[in-house]
Amino acid sequence: MRSDRPDEVVVVGAGIAGLSAAHRLAAAGLPVTVIEAERAPGGRMSTQAVGEGLMERGAQFLSTGYESIPGLLATLGLEERITTVSGRTMVADDGRTWRFDTRRPLSMVSGGLLRGRDLVPAARGGWAARRELAARPTNDLGRWTDLDERDGLEWARERFGQGLTRRLVSPTVHGLYFQELDANSAALPGTLAAFSARGASAFTLRGGLGTLTSALAETVTIEYEVRVDRVQRPESPGGHVVLTTSQGRREAAAAVIAVPAGAATRILADPAPDEAAVLATPYSRGLLAGLALAEPLAEDELGGAYGVLVTPGSSSPLAAVAVHSRTNAGAGEVLTVMFGQDAARRLATADHATVRAAAVESVEPWLPGLADRVTDSRVTRWQEAMPYVPIGHAEAVRRYRARLPAGSPVVLAGDYLGFPWSDSAAFNGLWAADRLVAELTGAPPERSGTGP
Repeated sequence: MRSDRPDEVVVVGAGIAGLSAAHRLAAAGLPVTVIEAERAPGGRMSTQAVGEGLMERGAQFLSTGYESIPGLLATLGLEERITTVSGRTMVADDGRTWRFDTRRPLSMVSGGLLRGRDLVPAARGGWAARRELAARPTNDLGRWTDLDERDGLEWARERFGQGLTRRLVSPTVHGLYFQELDANSAALPGTLAAFSARGASAFTLRGGLGTLTSALAETVTIEYEVRVDRVQRPESPGGHVVLTTSQGRREAAAAVIAVPAGAATRILADPAPDEAAVLATPYSRGLLAGLALAEPLAEDELGGAYGVLVTPGSSSPLAAVAVHSRTNAGAGEVLTVMFGQDAARRLATADHATVRAAAVESVEPWLPGLADRVTDSRVTRWQEAMPYVPIGHAEAVRRYRARLPAGSPVVLAGDYLGFPWSDSAAFNGLWAADRLVAELTGAPPERSGTGP
């Protein structure tokens, strides 16, 4: 373990937040090292091969409505890897399915997702979103405090009506984030409405989303398979941050903690009240099974959908299914089967074969005979998959950022400071880096995608 660079900035965690921070710090000319407990970068934004296809281990796609990640893609020369994702979507609810295309709003009517009585409240809510929400930053949770005290389910019903909320908004939150709408504040559905009002669409990268985190990792120094056990602030002004790691003690000029809340809580010594408030963020659990198939799905299977969203409260144990062949990202076929919270807890200690069997059994009502088509499989588990946005949390994030003392050598950058999508995590890392660049060099760098 290198310990002779007390002038360096140490970034704890090589996920999208930590790598974004490290990349920005290095670009500003600061010595920076990333410490990562795993043997590879990316965390919940990483990709693995399954059979002849690819499985996204966490984040499933990117959005044209993102504000931080596009700048990273451009800087790294990855724009040529961008490829579209089919907008076809299926919502499943105990024997009933609704199909629509996100690029063709009227298909929600023709596909039965919207009924006659839903049209007026849905149209009214869409118009209000375009007028009031579309221009807001969708990566900075601290800018959504006005929706912070409203229950997300209550707000969505009021804005968009019962029908659209039940058959689209709730399944979206359940399918993408493994969460319940009423466990979040209105800031979450409000931001989703902003994406929709912008006409945002999904895209991915050829080779998988891990292409981005791997490219970021190549621009900085990373020490893998090193566990950080403690981060302590300097004992006196002008002193060094002390990190206790599995390979010994080291000092640094500053540290960015870019790991999920549970790990950050364990390693941060004596958190201040504002830090403790944001670190109290709850998470959904993630259990994903990648099923490789001998052949891609036929055009009409799963309604031609890239994504299947399962209505919360249905008898299915699933939250969602993603179809690799409909991302235009490469050959081979993989179904990424994502379990809901109850099933993820029930199968928390189950072996690979049991999880695979449960995934196949759960999808077979939509794809009869699936068991005979599976050639390979992988299972990914996340104890902390996606941060919730509970009531009061946006204000806690705003307060942490506003009251972080000048010269603070320890800065939080985990996903608990934002929304449960990768662009918000990248924003957190960029924000932390900009803060330290200003403190350590006295000259803020050119800002890109970090908001005001």
